Amino acid sequence: MDTFTANILIDLLIICIVSTAIALPLYQHIRKTHPHLAWNQQGNINTSSLTKADLTGILATCLIFLIIIILNRYGSKPETTNTPEPSSLNILISGILSQALPLGIAFACMNHRMNVIDTLNLRKPKLDKIIITSIASLGAIYLTIALISPIITPILENNLGKQELQTPVQMIIDAKQNNPSLLITLAFLAVIVAPLCEEFVFRGYIYATLKRFSCRFFATTISALFFALVHMNLWSMAPLFIIGITLAIIYETSNSLWAPILTHALFNGATVSILIFSNGPSNL
Repeated sequence: MDTFTANILIDLLIICIVSTAIALPLYQHIRKTHPHLAWNQQGNINTSSLTKADLTGILATCLIFLIIIILNRYGSKPETTNTPEPSSLNILISGILSQALPLGIAFACMNHRMNVIDTLNLRKPKLDKIIITSIASLGAIYLTIALISPIITPILENNLGKQELQTPVQMIIDAKQNNPSLLITLAFLAVIVAPLCEEFVFRGYIYATLKRFSCRFFATTISALFFALVHMNLWSMAPLFIIGITLAIIYETSNSLWAPILTHALFNGATVSILIFSNGPSNL
């Protein structure tokens, strides 16, 4: 990641955190002065078991992502021809660990006060409804991205120059040439590990907690923005923001975390498949 990109991402993440810190007390004041406006109780996702302690958990999660971006900004070293290619096992371990830390924080905050499986409605899902919702949502995501791309792409090209692919995307493109074991590892991380962990963190925890102390619309917007920022790629921010909004909406409407998990997995699976059979850029 270059310095310019990292600085923008750091600034945006800090602005997002500060904006949330300002907005939540305002929502609390509105709820006290207008108790009939029960915004946080609307929708299907029940957030009554979440407390202000979970706001600390969200802050800790965001700080972890901020530290990761800062480390990418100041800790990256120039590549040399003598640098050995990381093994598939190392990639697998680092990929799982990077997902496990925010997941562990979210799970630890929730697990001691509630039954996580029941809270996220992961038990006995209605598979037909979830599958139909996920496929329809995937179509909506692709349609929306197709509509905004002609608008966003020229702006990015004028300000950022040549498109920069996400690191996982570039790794998949490189691995498909001569490293099938690494390709399988990257596909597993993208299609299985990332949807499970990221949906638990961003929709199951961050979205639900923000909804508890604000409203569905604010929670959807901020959780989607966090989701887009932590992927650390300016070119992917707009598509990922749309994906984050869609995933929050289908979580709320389906009342089960399985719906956004499946949609996320289908999107990443389609992306990996496209990358394997073509060199076109995409968003993971």
